Amino acid sequence: MRASAHRRVVRCPPRNTPHWLRWSIALAVFAGTTAVLPRWWCGRDGERWYAGDRETVAALARNVAGTVAKGVTSADFTSDSALFRGEWAFGTYQMAALGLLQTCREHPELRDEFRPSIEAAIAGLLSPAVRAFDAQSWNEDALDSLDGPHGHAAYLGYLNLVLTLDRATFADSRHTALNDRISAALARRFRAAPHQIIETYPDEAYPVDNASGLASLLLHQRLTGINHSTAIAGTLECFRSGWRDPRTGLLLQAIDHRSGQPTDRGRASGTALAAYFLAMVDPALARPLFESTRTHLAGSILGFGYVDEYAAGQQAGGDIDSGPLIFGMSPSGTGFTIATARAFGDRALYVSLARTAYLMGAPVTHGDERFFITGGSLGNAIMLAMFTAQPIAP
Repeated sequence: MRASAHRRVVRCPPRNTPHWLRWSIALAVFAGTTAVLPRWWCGRDGERWYAGDRETVAALARNVAGTVAKGVTSADFTSDSALFRGEWAFGTYQMAALGLLQTCREHPELRDEFRPSIEAAIAGLLSPAVRAFDAQSWNEDALDSLDGPHGHAAYLGYLNLVLTLDRATFADSRHTALNDRISAALARRFRAAPHQIIETYPDEAYPVDNASGLASLLLHQRLTGINHSTAIAGTLECFRSGWRDPRTGLLLQAIDHRSGQPTDRGRASGTALAAYFLAMVDPALARPLFESTRTHLAGSILGFGYVDEYAAGQQAGGDIDSGPLIFGMSPSGTGFTIATARAFGDRALYVSLARTAYLMGAPVTHGDERFFITGGSLGNAIMLAMFTAQPIAP
């Protein structure tokens, strides 16, 4: 018997099938595949991230750990602004440290592997070269002027949150003395601020930067028993109501530190990042920010989630905070909301946003590492921190 006799015969549609029917079937198959296949493919790792799958987490963590081990400088980034390049180098170390610390908290068996990289990230944050962007803005070094009156809100707040979380993760943290000194300085500055907001740079004040410092003090108080409640009471109230858009509940992006009046509207980039910081220590304070973002800014196209930077009727252009807007969709707001979606148990939103991160980030695997091609060192550090944000205990 010939081998061809065993072949399955595939019959083509009759030649007299109408062209419109053939095209309709072809288009239906294409549309169905387009709607389902990318959504499924890009969502697979999102499900694993949400579940805290050890190998999925460790693969990106290894890439981020390698980045901080090699070192990051402002020269690694492209911008005409030395300030922004310095901020991005600082942000890479800060987000790397938070992501690696969260990884160690959720997977204690990985502590020995990643603790050296956490120490390298903290060393980077403390290095004079990385501190320079803030020092040049203030004409003084933030750590050398802890007894002074100037704000340094972004540098001190973001650094102190790392140091406090390191202290919460490792009982033998080497940074407790510096953590205590910075916490005392921040508490004194919150207490002295006329409108409860500390300046990031001279004449510039942003609630999101204050959120990092506030979160660090709330966690420091929990760990040490040192009472900061009087110093931060006014700022806490501002986050509950005073710095919230009355219509949407979004966190106002900027405040005039002299008058206490807003100088920018509520936006996704600031609201979502502040909610991530605050969710670590005060879920009741963070949840309304997350819910406002989800209600007024979050959406989905074919299962790919996004977060707009501005609420309906308040559209404007993108900037350094939001990143370039795509039909109003905010890269920063979308990425940062991944964290609070996991923190507050919104699996559907988390996975839909993770799909978009995978679609836009183009992840690749190299050996035992996984990273996003389009993210660069900062983007991968941010994604690790956002994907591994800790769920709120019930």
